[in-house]
Amino acid sequence: MLSPGYQPFLQDILTKIKHTRYEMLKTVSKQTVLLYWEIGKSVSEKVQREKWGKSVVEQLSKDLQIEFPGVRGFSARNIWNMKSFYEFYKENEKLQPLVAEIGWTQNCIIIEKCKDDIQKEYYLKKTKQLGWSKADLLDKIKKNYFENQLLAQNNFESTVPSELKAQVAWEFIDDYFIELLNPDQPLSEKELENVIVTNIVKFLSEMGGSFAFVGRQFKIDFHEKEYFIDLLFFNLRLNCYVVFELKARDFDPKDIGQLKWYMELVNNEVKTTAHNSTIGIILCRNKDRLMVEYMLSNNQDPLGVATFNRYDELPVEYAKYLPSEAEIIKRLGNLLMG
Repeated sequence: MLSPGYQPFLQDILTKIKHTRYEMLKTVSKQTVLLYWEIGKSVSEKVQREKWGKSVVEQLSKDLQIEFPGVRGFSARNIWNMKSFYEFYKENEKLQPLVAEIGWTQNCIIIEKCKDDIQKEYYLKKTKQLGWSKADLLDKIKKNYFENQLLAQNNFESTVPSELKAQVAWEFIDDYFIELLNPDQPLSEKELENVIVTNIVKFLSEMGGSFAFVGRQFKIDFHEKEYFIDLLFFNLRLNCYVVFELKARDFDPKDIGQLKWYMELVNNEVKTTAHNSTIGIILCRNKDRLMVEYMLSNNQDPLGVATFNRYDELPVEYAKYLPSEAEIIKRLGNLLMG
């Protein structure tokens, strides 16, 4: 018979093996990107100095595939991608170090799909931070995740501690995607809650990966009365509880009062002194952006108002709400400057 301590011992060994294999895969990926950078540099210089063209690159591709049979990545198209990759980043000293931190396929997607350096930097760092796959990255870009983060309406700039200001902007977006069976049909708040909870893993992923689900209809007893919070989360990076109040209708200014009461209950009845102050988010069908800005400007509690399923593609009229380059760097500075 095996010792009672064998199973924990086995699990410890398996964990170490899995961790090492993961680190090895990351190293291989990084070295692959660096190799492609060097190949791209060599091809770029030859094309520029000696006017090499399509036929030479095709011959190089054939020779490499003969020399390394079964090794993927040496097609003529990918070699041209290596050249473009090198030429794209060679003059950008800020972004150069980032490209080796993510996979080659993700790098190609970012070059092809992103329109400016700030957007590229955002997706480079987010892909590294959250480990986005090819499918994840394409989905985020298609759904305007970068712009969605910039459009988020909240008062965090004036209500959260200074050490959290740079981080908090990365944790919330303006419009959340919720997979509804009949998106055009009327929806109750209970149905909305059920959909989110049923697909909680997808919803947590949509929220960026740093949220833990605490509970639905989270009950707090106060002065012989019961109060129920629609959804309660805990943000691991911000070290605070996050109250989500669901509204299957348009935003109403009176929603702010209800949300603030729930935040106060959590602050006094749930959170400990080790936690930062609770953040509140109203998740509604639609909102008047000017009304929301007005309501948020006079509030001292950290809260925001977001919508769900308002757009897959960014509406043209929303472009005027996007901040300037300087404001983007200020708002998302923790990651863009890091």
